[in-house]
Amino acid sequence: MKSIFVFVLTMMLSLYGVPGAGAGDETLRVIETPAVRVLYETPRQGAALRIKAVSPAMFQELEKATGLVFDFQPTVIPASSRQRFRAMGGRDAFLAFALSERQQVVLDLSRIDARPALFLPVLKHEYAHLLLHRHIPSERLPRWLDEGIAQHLSDGLSEYLPGRSQMVLGEALAADRVLPLGALETRFPDDSFGRQLAYEQSRSIVGYMARRYGDRFLTALIGRMKDRETVGEAFLAVSAIPLAEFESNWRRSQATPLSWLARFAGHLYGILFFLAGVATLFGYLRHRRRRQVYDAEDDDDAW
Repeated sequence: MKSIFVFVLTMMLSLYGVPGAGAGDETLRVIETPAVRVLYETPRQGAALRIKAVSPAMFQELEKATGLVFDFQPTVIPASSRQRFRAMGGRDAFLAFALSERQQVVLDLSRIDARPALFLPVLKHEYAHLLLHRHIPSERLPRWLDEGIAQHLSDGLSEYLPGRSQMVLGEALAADRVLPLGALETRFPDDSFGRQLAYEQSRSIVGYMARRYGDRFLTALIGRMKDRETVGEAFLAVSAIPLAEFESNWRRSQATPLSWLARFAGHLYGILFFLAGVATLFGYLRHRRRRQVYDAEDDDDAW
């Protein structure tokens, strides 16, 4: 029944285009392999062919890293315009999104074109979401773990476009404003600072897991959650400490000199901008002082 529904949906999209995309828009074409289905507009055939080419290797990498099997065929839609991306459910603060219930990924090429280096990691990030949700029900997969693992497996990148150029995790740690994991179970904050903090914090926590216990730890954790354990039960079984204790350990780890260096790096552009302003002001004051001296000398010569 499911395969029939997917087939009908694909045919409707290929014949009539994406619902809500606009009457004058071009309909979608289809590239399909046993691994992936790509629905695209003709001018984006290059992106579609690239998705087709890189997807099998990405699936193998994600299978190896998670211990999960890519036993489904995802559909990828590289939207060529912001309008089409929005019409399909995209939000302005994001480069892409995944619909796990449809096993579908939508990319906003209008933004990725300006950052071509993000094409592959963002696609891999969305594939990671689909794979995790394929094998672990959403009610047992906390949002922070879902996002943290997806970022960890895609070079630390996500689909989210930060509202601020610098990292905010260090700022939140210094002000004791980090978010408890319990608050990140089902959703992230709606405000830009809170959302960016949630993404950075999720990446940091999962990265700390991998550094402390090794990459196989994540595979074991995911495997136990697949076998119907909650994240708390799985974490305790694999690490021998409660998740709450690990969260406290992570917070303490952020107070080390290395973490302070990372915080400094996160604010580097702001610091450099401030120092440049100070240097400019100092240079102006020196220039003004010299001008006053020259003016005084000219007055003496006039006498």
